[in-house]
Amino acid sequence: MSDANGCRRVLCVDDEANVLAGLERTLYEHFDVFTAGGGAAGLEVLESDGPFAVVVSDMRMPEMDGAAFLSQVRSTYPHTVRILLTGQTELDSAIAAVNEGNIFRFLCKPCPQETLLHSLETAAEQYRLITAERDLLENTLKGSIKVLTEILSLTSPIAFSRAGQVKAYVTHMAQRLGVEDQWQYEMAAMLAQLGCITLPSEILGKVY
Repeated sequence: MSDANGCRRVLCVDDEANVLAGLERTLYEHFDVFTAGGGAAGLEVLESDGPFAVVVSDMRMPEMDGAAFLSQVRSTYPHTVRILLTGQTELDSAIAAVNEGNIFRFLCKPCPQETLLHSLETAAEQYRLITAERDLLENTLKGSIKVLTEILSLTSPIAFSRAGQVKAYVTHMAQRLGVEDQWQYEMAAMLAQLGCITLPSEILGKVY
């Protein structure tokens, strides 16, 4: 099962192949399911096949446990909703992960099928709301800023050119730093020279 906006795409991560097979059997009729046999493999799948609406990870895995893996997912894919599967003996670690903001919720193993499906439906809806709100905000702001920058380009081509240079610097720095919501900084850069509309071109020429 797949969808246009990716709200049904789920990645399941566990170091036990039989657990992954069970999850896939449970979910394949409801979601577009991908699997990975550990944290490192999960990050590779995210990079090659992402983004995903939901990532479900086991807690106890060698080399990189579920909390550490989901923390990295949060850093690189902040809009992906994260769910942790944990045993009773790992509850303290799971609660700590929730409190640190690394995951949406945790489920205790063995998790009933109905509970798992309901949790994934809730997580998928959370992802849909996040992405819809982000897209609305981006499109609304981009439309408004496009009008303002067009005015700037008509009234002060020098300032408009300068704004383009500033945006290029900001884009480069944002990519190197790995900041979230890079488009916000790019928009701010394009507006940085807006006040120059009121200045005579000869003054701007001297300043630049």
